[in-house]
Amino acid sequence: MKKILLGLLLALFALPAFAQATYPTVAGSRVNGVVALTCDANGANCAPGGDQAGIVVQPGLSATHWAYAAAASGITNTTTAVTIKAAAGAGIRNCITSLQILHPALGAASEVAIRDGAGGTVLWRGVASTAAAQQSVTPFPVPICGTANTLLEVVTLTATVTGGVYVNVQGFTRP
Repeated sequence: MKKILLGLLLALFALPAFAQATYPTVAGSRVNGVVALTCDANGANCAPGGDQAGIVVQPGLSATHWAYAAAASGITNTTTAVTIKAAAGAGIRNCITSLQILHPALGAASEVAIRDGAGGTVLWRGVASTAAAQQSVTPFPVPICGTANTLLEVVTLTATVTGGVYVNVQGFTRP
């Protein structure tokens, strides 16, 4: 009778399911913890949250963060792309979490683009107008990720004639 009553109480006041997980730390060691399971409506077929392998990806704890700072004169009167992050290696993708753009008065407006690979697909684009612009911060709550083992570059698609466009980018790498 006690077992039946205990079973009914557990069914009525069921707590979410949890599983053991291992989290990376900045130093690269591992810390054990718990992670909520994703279960169907019947409480069965439980799978740990995370990526396809069940790995919980927490870029905030990752030691793979990177940052690119604009050159001293910015991108000046050119349509030549600048590499902001080199290819990260086989199976590793570069992801962008935020970028900042600022520029003095320009001789010509230009599109600014972040591309996946040399001359590759545009992942993000904006416009640098001729009027001087204070720093604009663009966060990406959902990171923009390039293709595995491919560089990221920034380019002004029209030469600015005078003045430079300063682009600073932050991100992380992931499988």
